[in-house]
Amino acid sequence: MNEPVISELNDLYAVPEGTLDHLRTHSWARLPGLLSAEAVETIRQQVDKYAAPVQPSETEKWMTSDEYAKVLRSHDGMAWTDDWFRDLALMPRLSTLALQLLDRQEGLFIHDMTFTKPGNEGGPTPFHQDYPFWPFDRQGAFTIWIALTDLTPDMGTLQFMPGSHHEGPLGRFSRAPGDDIRNTYTHLEEKYGFEGGTALNAGDATVHYDLTVHGASQNLTPGPRAAYTLRYMPTDVVYTGAPHRHFDAFNLTPGELFADSPHVPHISYSN
Repeated sequence: MNEPVISELNDLYAVPEGTLDHLRTHSWARLPGLLSAEAVETIRQQVDKYAAPVQPSETEKWMTSDEYAKVLRSHDGMAWTDDWFRDLALMPRLSTLALQLLDRQEGLFIHDMTFTKPGNEGGPTPFHQDYPFWPFDRQGAFTIWIALTDLTPDMGTLQFMPGSHHEGPLGRFSRAPGDDIRNTYTHLEEKYGFEGGTALNAGDATVHYDLTVHGASQNLTPGPRAAYTLRYMPTDVVYTGAPHRHFDAFNLTPGELFADSPHVPHISYSN
């Protein structure tokens, strides 16, 4: 039998003033103190206990290559194999925050994933956008990235190019070490610069759009840099049919609304 979901997640998160404006203009925002250190330790324990490593599709084999394992190691889709993780994502503290970030009365919970950058050998995460990897017909999804331990800048916390989500989709990058979007779009660094990359306490979080250009430096410390992510999106997004290890199992038809699938949990203020 699963552990009960963390009781503190019944309490709403007080979104700091200016957070939504910062997200809309800078493509990302901080969410300090989203969870307690005790809560994230429980999540870490549940990941170790239940979650299987990522199982890539035929077009995603790079995710589990020995070369890419030096950049990131991941689990994903835990909320679709274990109810504990699904209940976590739908608790008021996280689901209401997601609705505030969406600025909508309803939304969808679509994905969860861990990202662990190994100690010592953890190479830099190439800068990229998330959107080109998703089978979505429009932008609007975002990722809440939660530190599972205290993280220092030399562990490779996320960096963001502020305002870069206005560029629109730029294609797939970060499929191998060095596969960096800046090598193709050389204007990005000068145009946008960088924000983020600072220390995070366990339970602190950031949020970024699916079109935000982001990456991370290497992990220069002996300890792993561990994070747990939750992804939400609006209810009007349509499935394109593009292959994806997580969404392939939903048996959607291209052109179908994700909101019509029984595999996609809904969130709303009335839940």
